[in-house]
Amino acid sequence: MKTVDEMEETPALSLGSIVGGSTVANKPWQAAIRELTTRIGEVRQGVEVPLNLNVVFQVPGNMLKPEFVGVRTGSFSKARALLMVQVAVPEEVPPDPALYVKNAIHEAIDEAARWAVKRKVAIDVPKLLDILDRA
Repeated sequence: MKTVDEMEETPALSLGSIVGGSTVANKPWQAAIRELTTRIGEVRQGVEVPLNLNVVFQVPGNMLKPEFVGVRTGSFSKARALLMVQVAVPEEVPPDPALYVKNAIHEAIDEAARWAVKRKVAIDVPKLLDILDRA
């Protein structure tokens, strides 16, 4: 599993993935996530937000498939002001997996905003969306 390292400074927006077994069918998912991870890493430099977001994609494979559909909140680290939001991608890869991944991150930001409102935690949605738009 790829997640934010505990010793690093917590970035405003980061991506990770859990791949349930590498297959030819899920290679486009892996490539799209990897490419967007790189682009987000380039544009998020110097951006600080009150609630950092780690979007973790769960990619179905030959050994493991996500137990849910869509987007859901995961763990929260108060010390790092970091919320994980999980995204299950479908087995069937759409014609433009990169666009799907980008839209899924938008949905993850929306989910984080709903979570933050319920728990009265500050979040800067416009800054997170700006990172995504520039990536």
